[in-house]
Amino acid sequence: MTDPTPGDPAGTAPPRQRFCLRTRVQFVLMAVIVGATLVATWQFKKAGDGYQDAVAEELKLQAAVQEEARHLYADEAPLAFRVAAAAGRAEVLGPLRDGGRLAASEFALAEQEAVSIRDRARPEHIVGSDRYLDARKGYDVLRRLADQEKRNPADHRLAPDRTMAQGDRWALWGRISLAVAGAAILAALAAASVLRPEAWRLPPPSAGGPRRLVRDIDPIPQPATAAPDRQRGTQLHLLVVGLLFLLPLFQLAAASGEQRAQAEASRQALRLGAAIVASGQRAAFLTQAVTASHVADIHAAAREIAVLYEKDSPAVRHERAVAGAETRHASRLRVVAEHMGRAPTAADGVSAASVAALRARPEDWPDMRTEQSRHKDLADAAGLRGLYLAAATTLAVLAEVLAAAFLESGRLSWMGWPTGLAAVSIGITAWSMLA
Repeated sequence: MTDPTPGDPAGTAPPRQRFCLRTRVQFVLMAVIVGATLVATWQFKKAGDGYQDAVAEELKLQAAVQEEARHLYADEAPLAFRVAAAAGRAEVLGPLRDGGRLAASEFALAEQEAVSIRDRARPEHIVGSDRYLDARKGYDVLRRLADQEKRNPADHRLAPDRTMAQGDRWALWGRISLAVAGAAILAALAAASVLRPEAWRLPPPSAGGPRRLVRDIDPIPQPATAAPDRQRGTQLHLLVVGLLFLLPLFQLAAASGEQRAQAEASRQALRLGAAIVASGQRAAFLTQAVTASHVADIHAAAREIAVLYEKDSPAVRHERAVAGAETRHASRLRVVAEHMGRAPTAADGVSAASVAALRARPEDWPDMRTEQSRHKDLADAAGLRGLYLAAATTLAVLAEVLAAAFLESGRLSWMGWPTGLAAVSIGITAWSMLA
């Protein structure tokens, strides 16, 4: 007697067949392996997207940092320093202008220079208003930079580090999915190599009559149920099949590692370029400003020397007073130069990217280049690992084909060929993972 099928009350349909427990377990494990691998592929794809987005954000951010630094220290700051220098010179000469024509003339020149430049500047320029002016220290260049970043927040609010961390989280989930797939593969290999108890291999009794089981469908080789003379060959075949399942998982992990290392190397290169340009602009402005204060001090000393041996007279005393005022002005000018060209800190309200770029020094660049080279080497190593794993996969495929063919044809004496190919594949895999 057989169980009637739906729509066939008379029971004339052929008996329904179902898979035995062993085959069901194999198909469940295969589904877990395939599902976990597909999920890991999607997760690593999301991680790669995150890494590429981080590079794109880093490019926009560092480009904005370079442009702001170039505009500020090459276009605005030199003119602001000139105005501050002229205003300071006029301030120290003002009390002396009624004592002689020299002070009066120099005062008029300095005052006119400062006033004319400020009047002709655009309102949004740093010298277009007194917003950034400090009577003793000149213009606050860094506050101007912070305000510029606030007016153009789109690029400066980018957070490539956070985007990179999001990619790392996706990569972590991808590795967890690979671990699940790997555990399922090992479970399938172990299950195929262990002889099940007798109760598991027989169909359970049925009150309604026997139910036929599909016994001969095995997704993977079964050394535990193979004939004694074919057991060793079947074990080799199972090993090769396990390699074919595991190697793509290793390749996914290697590809993700290569993507991350490439992205990090690109970000380090962008940071290095921005640091060289931005800090170079600031250093050049500071050097020119300090040099100007030195020149002012030289001019004051030269004026003092010019009247050193002159006979005492009102004109000589006036010129010495002017020289003393110019000496004081030179000292103040050095303070102005150092204040306007100072390196930023977080307290200045400047973005972290600008702080890092503008504070960089030439002695920091070798370490930055070393870090960039380190990530590039990691990317090269991951790419080479993926290439070796692809070669190992090719050898494993060939070994699987030969093992299946020799087992099917009964030529067990030829199993040395797939054994050698499998050994080479395992060796390449181990070397690529450990190197």
